[in-house]
Amino acid sequence: MSMKIKLLLRYIFVGALSLLPLIMVLTVVNYLEGLGVSAYLSLHDYTNSFEITIALMGAVVGLFAVLGYSIEKYGRSVFVAVIDRAFEKIPAIRSVYSVSKKLASMLSGGEEGTKKEVVLVEYPKENLWVPAYLLNRHKNICVLFIPTSPNPTSGYTVLVDESLIKKTTLTLQEASSFIISMGADFPRKEEIAGLIPIAD
Repeated sequence: MSMKIKLLLRYIFVGALSLLPLIMVLTVVNYLEGLGVSAYLSLHDYTNSFEITIALMGAVVGLFAVLGYSIEKYGRSVFVAVIDRAFEKIPAIRSVYSVSKKLASMLSGGEEGTKKEVVLVEYPKENLWVPAYLLNRHKNICVLFIPTSPNPTSGYTVLVDESLIKKTTLTLQEASSFIISMGADFPRKEEIAGLIPIAD
């Protein structure tokens, strides 16, 4: 009897795992839908008009598209530059805005100077290797951000000697995919395996 119960639990677990990608997609869609409905309701409270609300939401989406196009094509946007200059003059939010801008630039690929390397480092102890983003360096000291699974936006910022890291050719997108999938998506397996020393 206990064996049948174990088999039933195993079948339920495997079945639930098989639907996990679908559940994750539905969760994201539901979140975006809720966000859109919330934005619509908030705007509608001010405009009290369906047509004006839809037009404003379309204008916002269009603005995002234009900003993205101008940044991709010309490397900058006059509108964003004006906002940057305005926020840099406000002491209370200047530091927060500056850090947020640098993180956004890093995660989106940004300009050539803001592209960050993905490295491997032993953390939290020896012989446990994790991917990390190399954010900055001074002489032989490296500033790393070690993301956590399955949410790569949370993690730990550490300082390590450059000799303790191993450089990779992983992109930010590949590393993020590896972290979000909890290792199920394992890009460049041969390269990564070759970088990790085999313990005696």
